Amino acid sequence: MLLGRVPAALAHAVLVRADPPDLCLLPGGESLPPDAPPCRAGVVLPEPPRVVHLVFSEPVQPIGPGLRIIGPDGRRADRGPVSVEGTEVHVAVDARSPGTYRAVWAVISQDTHPELGTMAFSVRRTGGIISEGAPPGGPTGAAGAFGTVLGVFAHALHFSGYALGFGAFSASWLLGQVRAAPPDAVWRMTGTGIALLLLAEPAAFAAESVALGAVGGGSDPAVIGAVLDSSFGRVLSQRLAGAILLWVLAGALRSGALRAAWTVPLLGVGLAFVDGQAAHATGVRPAWWGLGVNAVHLGAMGLWGGTLAFVLLSPGAWARRSGVRRFAVAAGAAAVATGIVMAAQHLTGLRDLVAGPYGRTLAVKIGAVALAAGLGWFGVRRQGRRGLIIWEAAAMLAVLLLAGLLVLLRPPVP
Repeated sequence: MLLGRVPAALAHAVLVRADPPDLCLLPGGESLPPDAPPCRAGVVLPEPPRVVHLVFSEPVQPIGPGLRIIGPDGRRADRGPVSVEGTEVHVAVDARSPGTYRAVWAVISQDTHPELGTMAFSVRRTGGIISEGAPPGGPTGAAGAFGTVLGVFAHALHFSGYALGFGAFSASWLLGQVRAAPPDAVWRMTGTGIALLLLAEPAAFAAESVALGAVGGGSDPAVIGAVLDSSFGRVLSQRLAGAILLWVLAGALRSGALRAAWTVPLLGVGLAFVDGQAAHATGVRPAWWGLGVNAVHLGAMGLWGGTLAFVLLSPGAWARRSGVRRFAVAAGAAAVATGIVMAAQHLTGLRDLVAGPYGRTLAVKIGAVALAAGLGWFGVRRQGRRGLIIWEAAAMLAVLLLAGLLVLLRPPVP
C-alpha cells in the first residue's frame, strides 16, 4: 500500500532556484503538478535567454546530458557542454524561436540519489502570442515508480544481508560462541548474508539506472559510465568490497583462524559508516555526528536482526537461553534510541508524521519496530517460544522493507 503511494521521482537534492524562473517551484523545494496551469507554458519572457541556470540545495553531478533544453519544434536548443559549479548547473541555449521550451535535468546528489525534473519557459512572439503546449521530455511516472520499487528491494536486500552476514556472526562472537567451534548455523547465516550483500548492489545499480532512464537516457553507455563514476558508484564499490572481504574472512575463519574473529565486527562497523554516505546522514551537521549515529543505528539493527535469525534458525538449546534473548532486546533498544535521534534530525515536529510520504512511512516503521520490540520482550518472559520468534522475525522483515523505502524519500529537513 505504501509503495503504491510513493511519488515517481524521489531525490534528496532540491532545486531551490532557476533562471529563467520556474513557476512550478514552491518554497521548501516542493513543486506544483506538471499539468498545473503555471507549469504548462512557464514564465513568458519578452527576450530569449542566453543561459538556463539551475541552483540545487547541495552539490550535484550531471548524468548523461545532465541538462537538456527542448525547443518548440521538439529539437535540442541547448548549445555547448553543461557546466557545474558545486550546487549550480547551467548551459547555453539558443531560444530565438518564439514558443515554449522545456528544460529537462538528470543529476545525482551527494547522498547518491538521482534528482530528475523539468520546467517550462516561453519566449513571446512579436505579436504577443506563444505556441500552444509544451513539448514532452520529462520523467515518466512508470519508470520512476518502478525504479522506486527496485530501490526498496535493493536496500532491503542490503539490510538483510548486513544483519545475517555481520549481525549473526558478531552477536555470536560477543556472546562467546565463536572462540572454539562456532555452530554450523553461524556459517550458514554468514554465507547467506554475503550472497544477499552481493545481490543487493546490482539491484541498486539497476534501480538507479531505471530512475535516470525516466528522462530518456538510462540505456546510454555514457549515462551508465557517469553513474558508476558518481557518488553512487563510489558507495556501490565500497559495499561490494566489504561483502567480498567478509567472504574472504569467513573462509579464513572457518579454516581455523578464529583468533581473527574480531575482524568481522570491525568490518561491519566500517560498512555501517559507508552506508551513511548513501543515507540522510550526509545532510546532518556536523557530518561526523550524522554518520556516527547512522552507523550505530545500522550496527544495532544488524545485531538485533542477526541474533533473532540465529535464535530462530539454530537447532541448539544455547540459542534460546534467556541471556541471548536479552542481548537481542538490548540491541533492539539501541536501534530504537538511535532511530529516535535520527528522526529528530529530519522532522520539524510530530505533524510531519502525517504530512508527507517520508513522515507517513516513518510512522508505519515506528509501529513495526514497536511490534517487533514488544514481541521480543514478551518472548524473553515466555522463554523464547518459537511462535513468538517467528512473528518477531516477520515484524523485523517489515522494518527492513520500510527502512529501504525511507532511505529513498526526501525528509522534511534535509
